[in-house]
Amino acid sequence: MDNDILKLQQAKMYMDYLANGVDPVSNTDADTDTLHNERIIACFRYISDVLTRNIYEAEHVTKRSRTAFYITEEQRTELIIYPYERKVSELANEINRVTAFNGTRKLSATWINDWLESEGYIRKSDLRSRIATDKGKQLGITSEYRKRDSGDEYYINFFTAQAQKFVYDHIGEIIAYRNEQYSDTEHMMPSVDYPSDLSVREYIHSNPDKCFIMSVGSYDSVSGSGSYIAVLLFKGKCKTLKKTNIPTSSAKKCILTGMFDAASAIKLPTDVIILTSTSLGFDSPKSKNYDFCQEIYRILTEKNCNAAFSVCHGKKYELNSLVRSFG
Repeated sequence: MDNDILKLQQAKMYMDYLANGVDPVSNTDADTDTLHNERIIACFRYISDVLTRNIYEAEHVTKRSRTAFYITEEQRTELIIYPYERKVSELANEINRVTAFNGTRKLSATWINDWLESEGYIRKSDLRSRIATDKGKQLGITSEYRKRDSGDEYYINFFTAQAQKFVYDHIGEIIAYRNEQYSDTEHMMPSVDYPSDLSVREYIHSNPDKCFIMSVGSYDSVSGSGSYIAVLLFKGKCKTLKKTNIPTSSAKKCILTGMFDAASAIKLPTDVIILTSTSLGFDSPKSKNYDFCQEIYRILTEKNCNAAFSVCHGKKYELNSLVRSFG
């Protein structure tokens, strides 16, 4: 019988004894000394770890299975149109404010931008950020050029009261367009063939304009927890993320958690390659990790990143070694 099942059965037996006022070690009436017994304390710790893991996994399932976004007519009337210009992210926040108790995923500013672009009100600029067209300017969208301290250049769009009202009046079309473009059957991350004659480092160097996400993870069956080291590598710059004590029962979940956090850390639109030694579930709706992979793809898509995954078959140890060298 599986060792984890035996542990659970023994922990349940201990709890059944204690629930009836009996010390499970001595089989006598439980008293204050019972709670100080090392075997009882170890049992409580084990049960706590199991519950923590179950809560963690349940939270991730809940996040992935929330119902589709919607807004009622009553909620629509609660939207505030401000007399001054607002950013598209502030419009999305206002919509999410009135729909906060609907129990759905939040509406993303990217949904608004995608629909406005499809209708010809904004377009992608040479800087990859979107900029108002003549049609958008007439509506009340203005674009301002900005430059960060790092040297990155981009445009930011502002919406007048008229443009705010226009967006709020067309929320239904925005949601419908998003659902049409990103259905589960169509919204699968594409793959990029890995050239088998190249090492991992050579492959990365041959794609200098790509941002690479890599992650390694491990799982301890005794503690029921794991850890990851994840790396964001772009144009010679590296950002390393680490996390320990992840309640899970799978090393793959730790790897994907690292990729999820790395994807969340990306600030600007860019071309992204998730480099991995196995597909992890990115290519198969039947995989138990597919929903988690879709969440990673969704995050990158909503950041206007062109994302793909690439599997370096047979180079697991080289990939792991590279990631750990940054840790």
